[in-house]
Amino acid sequence: MKSVKLYLSALLTLCTVAFTSCEEDTNIGTSISKGEVTIEVDSLFSVTGESVRADIFDSRSSTLLLGRLAAEDYGTLECSFASQLMPAASLSIPDSIPLEDVSGMSLKFTYKKAEVTGDSLAPQQLAVYRLLKELPSDINNMTDLSGYYNSSSLLGTKSYTASTLGMSTALQNKATGTINIPLSPEFAREVVKEYRTNPATFATPSAFAKKFAGIYVGQTFGRGLVVNMTSTEFTTYYNYHREVTVVKDGVAVKVDSLITDSATLFSISPEVLSANLMRMSPAQSVADRVSSKECILQGPGGYNVKVHFPARQIIERYYKEDFNLSVVNSLTYEVPVRNVANDYGITRPPYLLMIKTSRLPEFFLKNQLPQEDDTDCFYAAYNSQTDSYRFTSLRPYIVELMANGGKVEDADEDFTLVPVTITTEDVGSVTGTSKVMVTACDLYIARPVLCRLDIPGSKVKLTYSRQFMK
Repeated sequence: MKSVKLYLSALLTLCTVAFTSCEEDTNIGTSISKGEVTIEVDSLFSVTGESVRADIFDSRSSTLLLGRLAAEDYGTLECSFASQLMPAASLSIPDSIPLEDVSGMSLKFTYKKAEVTGDSLAPQQLAVYRLLKELPSDINNMTDLSGYYNSSSLLGTKSYTASTLGMSTALQNKATGTINIPLSPEFAREVVKEYRTNPATFATPSAFAKKFAGIYVGQTFGRGLVVNMTSTEFTTYYNYHREVTVVKDGVAVKVDSLITDSATLFSISPEVLSANLMRMSPAQSVADRVSSKECILQGPGGYNVKVHFPARQIIERYYKEDFNLSVVNSLTYEVPVRNVANDYGITRPPYLLMIKTSRLPEFFLKNQLPQEDDTDCFYAAYNSQTDSYRFTSLRPYIVELMANGGKVEDADEDFTLVPVTITTEDVGSVTGTSKVMVTACDLYIARPVLCRLDIPGSKVKLTYSRQFMK
């Protein structure tokens, strides 16, 4: 056993109180007051793991991927998406503008250049379709949307690349790029007419979806590129006549001029249902790694990693010697991560979620969050200095098992590691200090993921203080 013992004098009696205040309900946290105190760190625990397919998942997200990839060292990935629309509270197009002067509409996608995967020079083409009926509430990445749109509901197409070649220096230096798609002017006029005759349609997203169910965006040409569309905006254009003053032959005269103006009618936002349609087929080289017992993490729709966490070992180690009083100070789990070579530079995710496998099916479906005192769900950020993920908040998990008499079920040791995106904010605490609160936890689909988790080389570290009464 790899063990560190720090022997402290009886003069540390007041300091040891700090170890004990957090668990007053069992002997795990009973007050330590006299005798010889030791702090022990045990890290010789065995963790095993395996890759498991995660081809079907809850794909509802405000992150929208579009494109196709195919690589021998990654696999094939096809991405499209569908979404409801968030209507504007009011339209700024004056009622005096005739419908025939509503001249068109455009859809602008904004994407992060840093989250483009593949060849940015590869020519692509997308198509935007109007949905013919509302999206199912239980939509996932493999949902078949046949019947939700067809060729007659096509609103527009656009050929594009994600390259900044030939653009001005200012545009090249921007962190985002845009794709503008001209849409059917008839659709624009229909929306304006609906607002003028039935403004209640625009009152709520659900009311709007009954009339305008949303859009489906698919790839019609190109491969080798996947783009993350982070925001969308629909702009409607209209014309009107206005007298303007111009100078002719040195004389100011008024002339009739045709003016083009615009208004935003709706957009895609987190408040409405949006979902990715993704189909992932791992490459044979990746499948071979999994067959040889490597713990491969691949997404979206590839592999998660299932681990057997050694709760029984930890509890047995904790109780291995006679003691009078003991306090669990911390339990951490560090997982090294290794890149898997591939042509597109696909690498690890920014965060991992470690969650009991039994809880996983409902976690994302119900938009749950890892809490500070969770006993079966934890998250860790990637650490570039150590090339690892370190879960530091597992203490409540093991304390709960100990408080239950040390009884451990198989399901208590069965966890799954999942790529996620974590959103946090700093909030004040009752002590006046700042603390971090998780406000969102979503499956990581901002870009493809491929890496190997070194589960045999991962390290579980239990730190506890113990006192032998004299």
